[in-house]
Amino acid sequence: MFTFLGICGLVTIVGSREAADTAGVLGVFVGSSITGLLFLRNARYLSGRERLAWSLIGTGILAASAGVLAVAAVFAAVGDAPAFGWTDLFFFAAYSFMLAGFIALPQTQGSPFQRTRMILDGLIGAVSIGALLWAYILSDLMHDLEGLSASTRVIGAMYPFLDLVVFTAAMLVLLRRSAHRFDIRLAFFTAGVSAQVFGDVMFLASARAGSFEEAQPLFIANLIAVAAFFATAYLLKTSPVQREYADRNPPLWTVLAPYLPAVGMLAVFVVHTFQTSTLTANGVLLTATILVGLLVIARQSVAIVENRSYIEQQRNTLVSTISHELRTPLTAIVGFVEVLQDQGGSMSPAEESGMLDIVHSQAEHMSRIVSDLIMLARGDTNEVQLVVEPVLMNDLVQASIRTSGVPAQSVTVDCPSSLTGYIDSARVQQVLVNMLTNAARYGGPHRLLRVGASGSDLLLEVHDDGQGVPRRFEVRVWDRFERGPNRLNASVPGSGIGLAIIQAIASAHGGSASYRLSEELGGACFFVTLPGRASVAEEVLGEPPVRIRPVA
Repeated sequence: MFTFLGICGLVTIVGSREAADTAGVLGVFVGSSITGLLFLRNARYLSGRERLAWSLIGTGILAASAGVLAVAAVFAAVGDAPAFGWTDLFFFAAYSFMLAGFIALPQTQGSPFQRTRMILDGLIGAVSIGALLWAYILSDLMHDLEGLSASTRVIGAMYPFLDLVVFTAAMLVLLRRSAHRFDIRLAFFTAGVSAQVFGDVMFLASARAGSFEEAQPLFIANLIAVAAFFATAYLLKTSPVQREYADRNPPLWTVLAPYLPAVGMLAVFVVHTFQTSTLTANGVLLTATILVGLLVIARQSVAIVENRSYIEQQRNTLVSTISHELRTPLTAIVGFVEVLQDQGGSMSPAEESGMLDIVHSQAEHMSRIVSDLIMLARGDTNEVQLVVEPVLMNDLVQASIRTSGVPAQSVTVDCPSSLTGYIDSARVQQVLVNMLTNAARYGGPHRLLRVGASGSDLLLEVHDDGQGVPRRFEVRVWDRFERGPNRLNASVPGSGIGLAIIQAIASAHGGSASYRLSEELGGACFFVTLPGRASVAEEVLGEPPVRIRPVA
């Protein structure tokens, strides 16, 4: 098929006008017919929404091939065919079927707010592109068709409208959030649609006389479209594997893509208005500019409502988290204070001192939780104060295991006895405790705590033998109050601030925190890198601590 289409394309480029028209029509008709049938055949291997979508697309391509045959028949019968006439009904049907399938393909994910914003962004880009096409190509076409019949003018005007719908659908596909990171079938199909639209626009630009004989169809664009559609149909029965990818914020180019045509349209409108000294000189540009402005206002209104909803959700989560995190230490404090009040006289000084030590420890724990929550709520990690001093990391590791409450026998420790870290020991202990607690909560029964040095960089790693973090949540789990796949699982305790605190403390030390699959135990591995904080040489401990601001 590709060889056949290639030969037809070569003839349309180097052959005479008659040969080019013959090869172009033959290539488009044969290629479209085979491609449409292949779509319908291979769509049977699929199910659900995909089967419906690709079947609609195949039906649309068959309708287009029927339109080509109808135009050829009229041309053969009377020696010419109108550029716009009853034969265009086949192409309108093709557009309708293919657009229905095209829109059905994207499996949009996200909240209703996100889907609404995506649709508005797509409309902004589509309206802008449509206005630019009208200003430079289609307005001259409609002017030349004014002397023809009303039906011809209506049919000619339908193509710009359908192209506008195509651009809207293309923008939606561009901005979509899907389970498929990259679908080669969709890539080929999008390329085919783009080539077909380009060919239609060039045909519209040359069809001003209303005669197919005098028009100059760009058959090479149509043949490229057919080839891309055939590649899509050929790959159809091999559906891509549903793979999870890290859920990230959309890249900047997808955010800006719909607005670049809007900026171009606005620039054209301003230049055109300046040259003509009147706002009504081009009513289409003026109308499109006003419409895009209204769409931007609607889009921003949706974004404002979405942000308010998000802020309210974050506030409720913060209140819930504070109450949950403070309940345990507060219960212990109240309990021990009541015991001291009721039985203080009958207890030995050692018992009273032990209870007071526990109360003091729990109060410090509460204070640290409150300060961490406030820091995370403000989103400002620069407020993390550090007290940096040389610390034997092996001692800190053992203290962290005891503080975490994780059974020591379940943790394998790998830490050089002479390794010294220039760190805030309390904060880094908090990092290790959080990583160990997460490993015990979400991982399997075994953990590996590895602390080492790479040059002068201090490395902290905690491995487990659990399921690991699902790919989708690898980035999101570092957000405040984010618990990944357990966000709605009340049976698994947790507030979703542990990893955010780890990241904040690592950042304050001038380092970073990250995640990977454990090459040691096969589960999760959370690791922290603190540049320039390690030394394996013998150091004299006991030096006075140095209080510093966080590293920028």
